[in-house]
Amino acid sequence: MPFSVRISLIACLATLLLPAMSLHSTQCFAQLEKSPWIEAADIRIPADKKAQITTGPPGCPVVIVNHDVWHVKSKRVVQTLPQSPEIGDFRCLSANGMYFAAYGGSHFDKGRSVNVWNLVSGELVATVPGQSRYSYPVMKIMYNRYLLVAPDGGETLVIWDLQENRRTRDIKVRTTRIEEGQLTVSPDGKYLALVEGDRVSVLTLADGRYAGNLAAPIKDPTARFQSTLGANSIEDLEFSPDGQEMAAIYSSFDVQRLIVWDGSGQIKHDIPVNIPYGRFNEYSLAWLPDGKGWIVDGNVIHRESRKITAQIKRPQRESDQIAVLDPYFVLGRFGEDADVITMIAIPWEEVERSLEAMKTPENCIVGPGVKASLLVYMRGESGESIEKARTQIGDAIVQQLRQYGMSYAADQDITFRFNVEPASLEHRLGQAKLALLRDGNNDPIWEHTFSPSSSNGFLDGLNKKQLNDAEIRSLAREIAQLQIPYFIPRAPEYLPLPLVVE
Repeated sequence: MPFSVRISLIACLATLLLPAMSLHSTQCFAQLEKSPWIEAADIRIPADKKAQITTGPPGCPVVIVNHDVWHVKSKRVVQTLPQSPEIGDFRCLSANGMYFAAYGGSHFDKGRSVNVWNLVSGELVATVPGQSRYSYPVMKIMYNRYLLVAPDGGETLVIWDLQENRRTRDIKVRTTRIEEGQLTVSPDGKYLALVEGDRVSVLTLADGRYAGNLAAPIKDPTARFQSTLGANSIEDLEFSPDGQEMAAIYSSFDVQRLIVWDGSGQIKHDIPVNIPYGRFNEYSLAWLPDGKGWIVDGNVIHRESRKITAQIKRPQRESDQIAVLDPYFVLGRFGEDADVITMIAIPWEEVERSLEAMKTPENCIVGPGVKASLLVYMRGESGESIEKARTQIGDAIVQQLRQYGMSYAADQDITFRFNVEPASLEHRLGQAKLALLRDGNNDPIWEHTFSPSSSNGFLDGLNKKQLNDAEIRSLAREIAQLQIPYFIPRAPEYLPLPLVVE
């Protein structure tokens, strides 16, 4: 989300969370020096917005950009794949980085084959024949040897032995539709989970038998009449690294939720995730090793606190997975205009110290127990619909404060200010912004500019001095999805939360 914290408040962040190539903090280095990836911290792999990027499971030693195979630790190209056959939209890497599988087209290209290369030799070692009516949106490599391919038409999954280049067996499922992100295999290759209609089913791969279904989350836990979410709204589904749990992103019009199940299929966590509707990004989900938490489309979620503790800005419409290397290092294209793949470090010890410090109000400029003032400016306009908008926007901001243990009161040291800037050559309708100010200083310590999709109707209505309910609701909905700063410390030894990687 477009949000920045001023440098004066994040002196320690500059050495802890910016691209790892700039790490020079002794304290941070002490946390990271045991990682086998630290020598590659200054890696920079050219990859513009058109680049085709493939990353593997946690710890995979290579990343593929177009046809070049980069070895992360040595920071160099170790193999270049031939231009033919085509490398299509659906791809996967084995955990050890030896095998690379790719469908030869997109969703619209039916009947193409799945081709597999040995990345050590560069040779094409296996070809899974396509079916004329289907594409293959899901592929998983198990045991660094067996490839599972799933056609979008479902019904029959294929397992292929990559060493012997032969079909070993088929698995029958009870669905005629499989989409990317809706099928996964446990790391030990024992279980398969997939979306079948409105449920998530679990099978044992050895015999193809059904082991059960995962519990469905409640659509709205606060509603009087409760119903469940259908599994067809799942964007991504992944087993944990130890295979004992499973997680999924459920997505609807105005909210995304991270659902985590235990080994018996019961829900352990149900966590809202702040991904604005209309962002166009894939809601890519990755587990962090050692049970630290999850990454959901650049949002780093800390398991114990259930909070988004870091936000990694990514190019708009980015659909490439963030590669998790170990508990500290992740790899990907970061920043709104990124044209290289870089590595970023997550300083977990400092994050957890800050989460603990946040519990004491005396440590907080912003944090639980803090009171904030509120200003809602409407360019000086007035009228019934304007006042209604003012009230609803103010209520939405106050609700956000309550979510993080803060409250509204007049004449406080910190103020949340909603403001509508006038039209300009660059922004013909103007811009709507929410800013956090301290001690009457007009220079924000945090600021969010509302997206055109949610604010243009509102801005146009304000220019005409008449707002309708839909325009007001659209802006209030984006406020409800905002990730506001929930901890800004008074002392520099703590980190502001969530951390932001530009």
